[in-house]
Amino acid sequence: MNGNNQECVGNKSLQQVKGFTLLELLVVFAILALLGALLLPALAKSKNQAQTALCGSNLHQLGVALNLYTQDANAYPLATSNGITGAWQSALQTVVPSLIFSCPVQIIPSTNFTRIFNWTGGEISPCYGYNVFGAAYQGSPPFNPGLGGDVNLSTASRTPTAANRVEDPAQMITMGDSPTFIDVIFGVQPQTNIPNQIYLAFPYVVPQFNCPGVGNWHDSNAIFLFDDEHVQLAPQSYWIAATDQSRRLWNSDNQPHEEWW
Repeated sequence: MNGNNQECVGNKSLQQVKGFTLLELLVVFAILALLGALLLPALAKSKNQAQTALCGSNLHQLGVALNLYTQDANAYPLATSNGITGAWQSALQTVVPSLIFSCPVQIIPSTNFTRIFNWTGGEISPCYGYNVFGAAYQGSPPFNPGLGGDVNLSTASRTPTAANRVEDPAQMITMGDSPTFIDVIFGVQPQTNIPNQIYLAFPYVVPQFNCPGVGNWHDSNAIFLFDDEHVQLAPQSYWIAATDQSRRLWNSDNQPHEEWW
């Protein structure tokens, strides 16, 4: 009797074992999809924050290298030297590796970016641009308000910007996120280790390309390094704003010089 009961119980238990129904599977998939939808934005945000932090770290290291250079040379590196562009990168590469000159964010170049870079490839890591000309877009400044050196028209050469020309290092942009690139060898793909290229930043929009001299790949923000080695994240619109507050940050005398806009 007990044996039969146990057999019946055992058979009943086996009959009750079954798999998921279609409805139950759909519910599970829906829950997984919901969890994925909730997690992906958070993961993307964390990735962006990590890239922004790394970009700031890169620029800070470049700031240390730049100050070491200026202390030794008592001047800022030229943007171009002996007809070769990219001299400022070459000067600092004795202290920091080439990888530091690129923002960690990889982007697919827009039409404007492509036209300036003469680029036909896929994603690239934009290089940091040097404050070569300051906030001088027109007119004839008596000196170059940026860091790229003064031009001597009689000798067709440049004189390095003296280190003591910068009035307020904490209010002087040295370099930062920029899509602007000049290539003296047309068709060459932009890379950080090619000396025949100059990466520059400026607070204007190039009319013929409709492209600003400041990047926007940190959620419409750009990071810039100042001469005292601190970095600042701010909207692209702030860096290129035609205001006294923004334009004075690009000039070594810390004046807006509206007459040069």
